[in-house]
Amino acid sequence: MTERTIYRSSVTRLTMTEYAVLGMLGHLGGAVSGYDLRKLIDGSVGYIWQPSKTQLYVVLGRLVGAGLASRREVAQRDRPDKQLYRITAAGRRAVKEWLDSEELIDEPDRSILVLKLFFGAQADRESLVRQLEAFRDAYAARLATYEAKARGAGRGDLVGDEFTALTLRYGIVRARAAVVWATSALRELRR
Repeated sequence: MTERTIYRSSVTRLTMTEYAVLGMLGHLGGAVSGYDLRKLIDGSVGYIWQPSKTQLYVVLGRLVGAGLASRREVAQRDRPDKQLYRITAAGRRAVKEWLDSEELIDEPDRSILVLKLFFGAQADRESLVRQLEAFRDAYAARLATYEAKARGAGRGDLVGDEFTALTLRYGIVRARAAVVWATSALRELRR
């Protein structure tokens, strides 16, 4: 499936994944390998938007090809050479244009589970209970992760500025609300 282009900058057309990767390169400021970028994404913006492992390298290649990122090869003695990526001035302009553009939020609450619950009268109740328990447990685990990140803010992780702190607080509030809702819904379904 091809990701649709969400915004056309004066520089080029980018997908949401390209903006997320480019934004992450800008957030980091320095040069980073694809492997290290993947780890940083997993522990930060990956909770919001995450390319697949193989897609990350394809996206990095497209960003380099468009002049929005640069790539530098670094020789290593006992390992294959590694590629380091850095955002370019054109990349910074593209991210700024995207960040400054107003987005139409057309599907803020799209959820397969909620859709299934809507049609739940046609389903096996116990099956939906199990799915709702899994949903609750997943959000409870995510909430614990977010709260741990909030406690560790400023100690070397990526929650170092007010904007990343705002997104972390959003994640905490949303995860907490999902756990509360799912717990209440489970009580109702078990009656």
